[in-house]
Amino acid sequence: MKNFYETGDNLQFVASQIVCPQHASGDTYTNLVGPGEGATTPINLVEDGDPCVIGRIVGVSNMDAVFSTDLIVVSTRGVYTLSVTSAFPRGIHVGETIYIDALLATLSDNQNSTNGGIPFGVALQSVAAGATSTIQVKLFSQTPDSNGLQGGIGS
Repeated sequence: MKNFYETGDNLQFVASQIVCPQHASGDTYTNLVGPGEGATTPINLVEDGDPCVIGRIVGVSNMDAVFSTDLIVVSTRGVYTLSVTSAFPRGIHVGETIYIDALLATLSDNQNSTNGGIPFGVALQSVAAGATSTIQVKLFSQTPDSNGLQGGIGS
């Protein structure tokens, strides 16, 4: 196909474009510049294995960002083991939709979170009511916008 560009399973984004979970402390890279002159990852940059959201594109980061200008590969397909919170008394059951909070990048079964829940994937394991557990989640990849269009918000 002459206009084909790529499969889109792994996409690159500038770290500053990625919404990811906050971390208690950043990673420290001590050998980037020289001994004792390393860089410390700020707590608001993406780390390897983070669930993340870029507009309506959801996925899991494949690498740590050291600087906000780093290009980060985000996987948009596959099954990942991730921390998910059950926000409702019924818990989360296999096959239920998991949502990512648009500002905090936390995963739960709450599509009506304060910051807007974007469909992230489907649960392949259960989470007890009110609990947070690490479970397998199959990614949805890109999700339709509020108009049901695949191209993103306002397309």
